[in-house]
Amino acid sequence: MEIKLSSILTDNDLIEFDLYTKKSTTMVDDPKLLKNLEASSSLINFIIREQEWRGYQYGTGLLIGYGTTELVNDIGITEAEAFSFWIDRFKSTERKFKSLLGNISELTQTQYDAMLSLYYHTGDIFSVGSGVRKFQIKQYIESKQWQYYASALVLSGFQRNIRQGEAKIMMLGDYGRTKDRSIIKAEGIQKIRQLYPNRFINDTAREQAEYVYYAETKRFLPKMSQTRMRKIIALYKEKTNT
Repeated sequence: MEIKLSSILTDNDLIEFDLYTKKSTTMVDDPKLLKNLEASSSLINFIIREQEWRGYQYGTGLLIGYGTTELVNDIGITEAEAFSFWIDRFKSTERKFKSLLGNISELTQTQYDAMLSLYYHTGDIFSVGSGVRKFQIKQYIESKQWQYYASALVLSGFQRNIRQGEAKIMMLGDYGRTKDRSIIKAEGIQKIRQLYPNRFINDTAREQAEYVYYAETKRFLPKMSQTRMRKIIALYKEKTNT
């Protein structure tokens, strides 16, 4: 039997965020002019740690770095290169997001960050959910009903963990546990060791991983041929001009 879920929020549906302690009252409660707002470092960390860094091709749609479809046929991409590439595109996304806000003149940092995250992940800030349960939430921005907006994020059930994280950002200033990029890089390098040599999705991914591992550690993965080692050194010198 198909269960139909309501796409209309009522007062009874609202999540009582007031029962939880705010992590930052300033970020949650103090509005700023929209023109002065930009993504916080906490939001950037929230997004990239969720995506992880992989310097080689992965996924059914072939991604690389911090989840980009570009550069997938490069020789491999270090964490620093991946982040630089990602942040450029993220800032472009942020400019598009700001253009959607129309007559909104001010927001708090957490309202801004939560909606920007939703836009980054879905391409939309005015609705959330899937065909099963989709909420129209533009009205909550215009009327500044942020408890409704955040409740819709959670109750939509779409990309559940990310939506719950965005709701906690908006209402509580809770961005989760920060993960330094050095740790993200270390985890990516460890993942290469775990997958090598036969658990990559294709030969290109394996060769990219060989290059990235050397570029990041100046060491070679085990059991590589001398010919391959020399080629990797040559590629690294060519790319870095050293």
